[in-house]
Amino acid sequence: MGQYANFYNSRNGDRVYNADSMSEWLLPFFTTGVFNNCFAVTATGDGMNISVGGGYANIKGKTKHFEQAQIFTLEKASGTLARIDNVILRRDDTERDFYILIETGGFSKNPVAPEITRTEAIHDLKLAEIRVEVGAIKITQDNITDTRMNADVCGWVMATVKEIDFSQITAQFQAFFQKYQAQITEEFNAYQSTITNLEDQGTAALHNMENQFETYAGQQEELFTDLYNRIKDQLSQDAAAALWFSVNALQANFENLATKIMFENQSKETAAILIDITNENSGTVTTATYAAGGKTYLTEPGTYKVEPQADNLLIIPKTFVLDHTQTTETLNFTIYDKNAFAAVGGYVGAYVSKN
Repeated sequence: MGQYANFYNSRNGDRVYNADSMSEWLLPFFTTGVFNNCFAVTATGDGMNISVGGGYANIKGKTKHFEQAQIFTLEKASGTLARIDNVILRRDDTERDFYILIETGGFSKNPVAPEITRTEAIHDLKLAEIRVEVGAIKITQDNITDTRMNADVCGWVMATVKEIDFSQITAQFQAFFQKYQAQITEEFNAYQSTITNLEDQGTAALHNMENQFETYAGQQEELFTDLYNRIKDQLSQDAAAALWFSVNALQANFENLATKIMFENQSKETAAILIDITNENSGTVTTATYAAGGKTYLTEPGTYKVEPQADNLLIIPKTFVLDHTQTTETLNFTIYDKNAFAAVGGYVGAYVSKN
């Protein structure tokens, strides 16, 4: 294209213009982006559907008017991981058109939005990000982050003849902030109540355990003194029986003060199943052999990891914490075939495919 002013009538073919001439003419007057109050992304309240409003867009001098809003349906959520999707307005020079699409993000514990595309033939504007929570069946407005005002990924079409109206963005932010503030306040109050309750339970359990130990020590001292006086010369049958009953009383008292660990076998394994119960604080390993109705007793506090010795099995839950609040309780665990389930964060479920 020659270096001459736009636009003049041609004289003997000395002025030739095309669509790019129009784009070049618009570039100094308008920035790339969407026009104010156009293309708002909102939740419809109907499942995974969202609405993208109509309006005008200008991308590097080429424009399009979307006359009405469009409805889009997001892909289903994962049962284990979250993701972030992009709502994109794309200029596609290969297709010679503008259109709106949803870019689905990858599933992750800490999801990030996909990168936008900026090539010679494609120029994307990101209108919004949508966070799809684990197991979500409905998109709400607080899941949507408006990115139209971010000049790095979208931006407003700017000109000197019009002021930008931020009332729509302000309303969106205020709605989000009010919900977030109420949620944080509620979670903090619940957390504070839980901590207070745990402190009270722990104190009461500790005092109860100390009292039981003191009572038990006194009882055993009396039993031992009496037993010693009766068998110091010889161990008669009556004395042996008393000693047997004393040992049984000690074992019963130990079991009443310990935490019971029980297993249920939901796997196809019929051979003996060996299970390692490891205290990750002290390094103590207790190996249990599965048997129907069998129990294992633990008294040492700490954070425990439960793993079968066989590679083809898994146990749910995989970890637990033993403290004074769980004394005399029973903790139940289930043995599964590993090739049929996936364990994430102590929970078990079927594998979920993005496709």
